[in-house]
Amino acid sequence: MSVELNESNRLAKEVLDYKYALDQSAIVAITDQKGIITHVNDNFCKISKYSKEELIGQDHRIVNSGYHTKDFMKDLWRTIANGKVWNGEVKNRAKDGTCYWVDTTIVPFLNEQGKPYQYVSIRCDISDRKKGEEEFQEIMRQIEDYKYALDESSIVAVTNQKGIITHVNDNFCKISQYSREELIGQDHRIVNSGHHSKEFIRALWVAIANGKVWKGELKNKAKDGSFYWVDTIIVPFLNADGKPYQYVVIRLDVTDRKNRELERLKTAQALEMKNRQLVDFCNIVSHNLRAPMSNITMLIDLIKNTENDDEKAEYFNVVEKVSEHLNEIFEELIETVQVKQDAEIALDEINLQEIVNKTVLGFEAQIKLYDAVIETDFEEVPIVYFPQTYMDSMIQNFISNAFKYKSEDRKPIIKIKSEIKEDRVILSVSDNGQGIDMEKHGENMFKIRKTFHNHPDAKGFGLFMTKTQIETMGGEIWVESLPNEGTTFFVSIQK
Repeated sequence: MSVELNESNRLAKEVLDYKYALDQSAIVAITDQKGIITHVNDNFCKISKYSKEELIGQDHRIVNSGYHTKDFMKDLWRTIANGKVWNGEVKNRAKDGTCYWVDTTIVPFLNEQGKPYQYVSIRCDISDRKKGEEEFQEIMRQIEDYKYALDESSIVAVTNQKGIITHVNDNFCKISQYSREELIGQDHRIVNSGHHSKEFIRALWVAIANGKVWKGELKNKAKDGSFYWVDTIIVPFLNADGKPYQYVVIRLDVTDRKNRELERLKTAQALEMKNRQLVDFCNIVSHNLRAPMSNITMLIDLIKNTENDDEKAEYFNVVEKVSEHLNEIFEELIETVQVKQDAEIALDEINLQEIVNKTVLGFEAQIKLYDAVIETDFEEVPIVYFPQTYMDSMIQNFISNAFKYKSEDRKPIIKIKSEIKEDRVILSVSDNGQGIDMEKHGENMFKIRKTFHNHPDAKGFGLFMTKTQIETMGGEIWVESLPNEGTTFFVSIQK
């Protein structure tokens, strides 16, 4: 009997120890089979902010926060009513209205018939952890919102530290016309337009490789060959050592704005050119008309002041010649204005050999008379795109000058060649004629009515007209010449 009593005492003490430990570490409540609270420990009162008197006799709806759905509560009650332990996280509301989270285990106690007669709820306060989770979820939600807004408004790509693309959004695929599969694993050379210099790209990479944010405008090329402009920000993401491990590239499509800027620039350049042309024209008019007009005025005064009919007749003949010369100048000026206004003249596909052959037919007499040689080399560039009328005029003028200013000591040799230099077509026409003193005449080479030899047919209009035609088409002309050795004209036009 004594042994049994000692064992009972031991068991009772052990139960009390377990209860003490549970009360110290957990939030405990006991309810009857209907869920009416019959016992709560101090921790329950402390967290719920209700006294024991306020809790006992109530059910757990007193701390119901309304957070959980009806299905959630039904599942809980269904589980414990069937004698099964339920475990889960519950959000409750304290007396002051604040909410708290508890990790809850509800243990049914069963009678002899296997039916619950009471429930013991053991809870742990996890409010701090849940608050951290909620804050984390809120941060993640905000990040997702930012990402959504960014993806909807911007062109986004992510690359590794070597520049290999690891992610692109739909806008990148849309503007570049490449699929994700075509872009991922490539670097950004896949959309490189070739517009920017090597120095520009190198400066970009130096900046981001040193962990600096790079901002600028880039011209890219889509899959179909079309170009687009993007206002770009490249943000390096740094590891613990301060070295970039990836780059996030955010772009905005500014193609329309850049096109408008380009149109405004073209318009401004066109206006500037028109202004220069107007100034040039005024200078030409002032320079070339002043002398003949003064001459006519003087002749009229002489006619008025003489009574001699023979002198009057002689003066009238001079006036007629000056008038013809003045009319010739006007015609030249009108032709010049027409060329300068003809900026939209259509381009023709020109076979250089054919156009030279046709032009040479008009010089057959000179070729036979002077035993001249005309050599051509159009192997590198046989076809060019230029107005047919202007090319005819240009070739005609160069060959005509070669014969007009040929050397008296040797037969004329004219060489015409085409080649590519720095993505431009360079057409050259050289002769072995009298040549020109460039130090003396270089500044006036292409000015109107400037001549450099005493030739009766020299008017000083051909080279001026040729230069006007070439520059109207966006080209350039220059000359190299040595006295008594010959002259080479160079014309640069678009490829």
